[in-house]
Amino acid sequence: MSKTAPIISVKNVRRVFRSPQKAEGFKSTIGLLLNPKFTEHVALKEVSFTIEPGSFVGLIGANGAGKTTLLKILAGLIPPSSGEASVMGLKPFDRTMEFRHTISLVMGQKAQLWWDLPAVDAFDLLKAIYEIPEAKYRERLDTLSELLDVKRLLQTQIRRLSLGERMKMELIGALLHWPKVIFLDEPTIGLDGLAAEKLRDFLKTFNQKEKATIILTSHNMDDIERLCSRVLILKTGEMIFDGAPSKLTREGECRLRVRLKEAFKVEELAALTGAPVASISVEGATPDGEGAANTTAESSSGSAEGASGDDSDGEAKVLTYYFETTKDSVLKVLQPLMTKATILDMGIEEQSLESVIQRIYSEGSVRPGAHV
Repeated sequence: MSKTAPIISVKNVRRVFRSPQKAEGFKSTIGLLLNPKFTEHVALKEVSFTIEPGSFVGLIGANGAGKTTLLKILAGLIPPSSGEASVMGLKPFDRTMEFRHTISLVMGQKAQLWWDLPAVDAFDLLKAIYEIPEAKYRERLDTLSELLDVKRLLQTQIRRLSLGERMKMELIGALLHWPKVIFLDEPTIGLDGLAAEKLRDFLKTFNQKEKATIILTSHNMDDIERLCSRVLILKTGEMIFDGAPSKLTREGECRLRVRLKEAFKVEELAALTGAPVASISVEGATPDGEGAANTTAESSSGSAEGASGDDSDGEAKVLTYYFETTKDSVLKVLQPLMTKATILDMGIEEQSLESVIQRIYSEGSVRPGAHV
């Protein structure tokens, strides 16, 4: 394989799951045996993309979007219903020894090591399974345990480790055979901030030093923003975006946060300022105007439901409005606003990848100017 050829190729991959229908009762059970009826769920719909060697790609989607199904197809655990997928020029579902020695799949919600064994004994078993030469095995184990800072824990039974420590051991077990392609399904799920940050640092270092190709799925946008130079977004089985994270937003786009004394309807503010209101947070006000936020009202429907200046107990509320605008247009939004309202506080916030993706999910497509 040439250096310029894709290491992963997916062409018109479709995956359909069939499940039997059954109503309540014994009669329905007999009917299920004699004349079964099935429902179909399309998990992937003609998905196509290629990935170059050494890439670090983020695969994003809401629950049920098809992320894990796609990873399982690429890892050879399930076949596509139609279409073609290849990894290193090999068909994943053939599960040849060559293929299994070049890939690795880590699922954050499933343990793959033997819990009753000390970590080093579990690694010794993997050494035998993958037929890793002794010298290479010791060198790799030393390198990985050093990078992940778990040398002192190698003799500890897996079940006695913390979640973060177990996840590090799972990664070591998945990388001992030095795979060229790594599939990571929610590797930081359940980890605290510090453990997740150390795991991200390790993955970034391994990708850069070993030139391994990595596909990462995550609901944690910090994982995607800090690690991935390319993002694939799935929505109900369809690929709706493929490109750099920076292309999801337009240049100069921002959110203007304005805290007002008075309450307004969303459509009134939009007409007054010429900028759409993305969301509203409601705060219980104290006499000096300070308060704690207790609810947020999304305004995609054009009205601030539940966001009024007073609650049912008569307590005054302070509302914070978030406008979608650009840095060059901030003054144009503020000037008409100041003629009609009292501004208690304001600020400019960068568009986060998380907020952009949430908007894409709700709208069903990318913003104008993004690359699909």
